[in-house]
Amino acid sequence: MIRNLFVRRYKMWLILLFIGAFALETQAQEQSEKRVSLTFNYGVTYGLANGGTFGPLAGDFNVASFRQPVYGGSFQYAFTPAWSINTGLQFGEFTNQFADDPPFQNDYFNVTVKGVTNLNNLFNLRGGATRFVNPYFSFGLGMMRSQIVTDDLDSEDLSLMATGGAGLMFYLFRSADLFVQYDYHVVGSDLLDGVSGDGGTDKFAAINAGIRVNFGPSGTKHVSWPPSRERREREPAPRPEVPEPEPEPEPEIVPEPEPEPILDETTRRQLAAFEMFRQSPLMTSNRLIEEARERAEIRRQQRVEEERRLAEMRMEEQRRAEAEAARVITDEPAPGHYIQVFSFRSRTYADQLRDDLIELLSDHFDDASQRVVIHRYEDYHRVLVGPYTRFSQARNAQREILSQYEEAFIITYPRQYQQE
Repeated sequence: MIRNLFVRRYKMWLILLFIGAFALETQAQEQSEKRVSLTFNYGVTYGLANGGTFGPLAGDFNVASFRQPVYGGSFQYAFTPAWSINTGLQFGEFTNQFADDPPFQNDYFNVTVKGVTNLNNLFNLRGGATRFVNPYFSFGLGMMRSQIVTDDLDSEDLSLMATGGAGLMFYLFRSADLFVQYDYHVVGSDLLDGVSGDGGTDKFAAINAGIRVNFGPSGTKHVSWPPSRERREREPAPRPEVPEPEPEPEPEIVPEPEPEPILDETTRRQLAAFEMFRQSPLMTSNRLIEEARERAEIRRQQRVEEERRLAEMRMEEQRRAEAEAARVITDEPAPGHYIQVFSFRSRTYADQLRDDLIELLSDHFDDASQRVVIHRYEDYHRVLVGPYTRFSQARNAQREILSQYEEAFIITYPRQYQQE
């Protein structure tokens, strides 16, 4: 009856753990990264007596009990990329290891609250194996509930427990990771092995392996891992606006007045008579009509000329834009080796990075503007430097770029293209 009551109790703890995990998973959906996780593990415990090959690292019991199975799970929430809190629940059994030892059996479970620190993010390590392996330390407190049965004892024991350990997290995919860890537990009781000795509190170690399931927005990794290369976008620094210089006004050319001709008396009279005739009402009306027609025709010709000039300018700009686009952006890069510097969703950011790369490489390559191209791939714009016929040539160019863009890497098009 006591054993059945014990089983019902640790099942209740397990159900409460899952309810709390899914309640906080709803909150994690509103964040931009995965922070909520559930872990499931299986391993073995070590409680050696009188030292042993590994000394105190393998526990300290009065009656030896080692390689006993232990299993459980935990709920984990990451406050920052470097720090998390872990609430765990473990179940297992201790029993005498050798036939000549005093027989005992201890069915137990423990509940712990631990702080977990990821060393890659704590020390800001990036690149290399940090994308796939993340070492961590853990430390905390908990409670241990034991059901101890010996020849002359059948009782329950509730004790405070301190725990600490270390482990390695291995990246599997965005929603799941694998881990292996070592934990050392110091329990405030001397009855875990059914015998009260002179060595003070009992201590035992555990080696576990398992899986961590991460909850949060789809398409993102857990916050403890660096973001995916394709999804990282570099925000270029705003360029200062340089005002265009105002054109200086051209000096106005004032024509010199022509000298008046010297006319004789007869000519002056004829001009005076013609002027009187021209100033008559009939001539004035006809002249006004003709001048209005001339001005309308001049304005019409000016509009036609202006429209023709604007149309030619638009056509020229369109031709330049098409020629530039055909030279800069491509859906199928020419065969060869390239250095991929960054990948953007925004065409504007890709164009700005291309200009920066041309300026960076202009001191090393005469054809820098022809080397930098943009590969349009699905929703992304990959900024590439190439092509290079030989892989060694691409490696030399990559060394010049890594000083400014440390994530640049070499890629080959097409995939069946062979290195020379």
